[in-house]
Amino acid sequence: MEVLLLKSILVYGFYYKGNLGDNLFIEAFQNMFPEYSFIFTDKITNELLKETSAVFFGGGSFLFSAPDIEDLELLKTKSIFYIGVGAETDIHPIHKELIKISKLIALRSNSKLDYIKSLHKNVIVIPDIVMSLQDKVKISKRIDKSVLILPNISVVPTYDEPYWRHTSWNYFKVEFSQFLDYLIDNNYKVNFLAFCQGTKANDSFAAIEIINLMKNKINILNNKIDNISDITSIISRYSLVISQRFHGAILSDMTQTSNIIISHHDKLKNYGNHLSYYGISKQLLINNLNADKPSLPIYTDIFAELKLKVNDLIG
Repeated sequence: MEVLLLKSILVYGFYYKGNLGDNLFIEAFQNMFPEYSFIFTDKITNELLKETSAVFFGGGSFLFSAPDIEDLELLKTKSIFYIGVGAETDIHPIHKELIKISKLIALRSNSKLDYIKSLHKNVIVIPDIVMSLQDKVKISKRIDKSVLILPNISVVPTYDEPYWRHTSWNYFKVEFSQFLDYLIDNNYKVNFLAFCQGTKANDSFAAIEIINLMKNKINILNNKIDNISDITSIISRYSLVISQRFHGAILSDMTQTSNIIISHHDKLKNYGNHLSYYGISKQLLINNLNADKPSLPIYTDIFAELKLKVNDLIG
């Protein structure tokens, strides 16, 4: 009996770092392309390239930094795709070089669209690929007057970083801690959830600094989550999500949960309703607490079109 071997696709991104948003890309790619065998990595080695039919860069916003590639010339012999990437920041010269020879570039926003088109003619814009998992979303019973906070450790400065980063963080956590005390004093149920729980970066550390300033102490949920059903079952319990994480906003919309985005990065500024991290205040947050913040619509048909394009180009 003939055995059909699956084509192997190597996917490069910020994988296996304890970041839920990036780990959901694994589920999204596997769900979108079940006919392929995937290897996910944060380093492209010659060994990994040996049996690879194609290489996907994605998803995520990592084009600003040099990709970790053992042999760039060997990589260029493969079919290369950029899928679900964000181009909100500067683009590293190596990525520019690879984009020019890629089969397809699928951006997750219009940021730098014209510039990317100047590098390659085959460019499309798609929603974030986590949205392709909409049919796997699990909805829980909503808890009235409940708020889930998704902090971001990347805004917390180390001792050797510029003074303005320390000033910004200190101001933010004082104002935000007062806002959370206001919520609790007004009978809201409030929890933190760490989207990133890596060994080098953990959102819980940011939450702890805020909680330490509060009069009312609250919990950090310690759920270990690595799939769309589990995280959406948690998010959908809350009447409001306040997120400093991009995928916190994405998942809120997927569960039709009202959300406030606190933006420190262009990918957050370009998505939905946001307040700037710089200059946030207790009163501004209170003013936006009951504002009408409808979820953005989820369009999944485009992922079927993406799949057809990729399959045709891989051959």
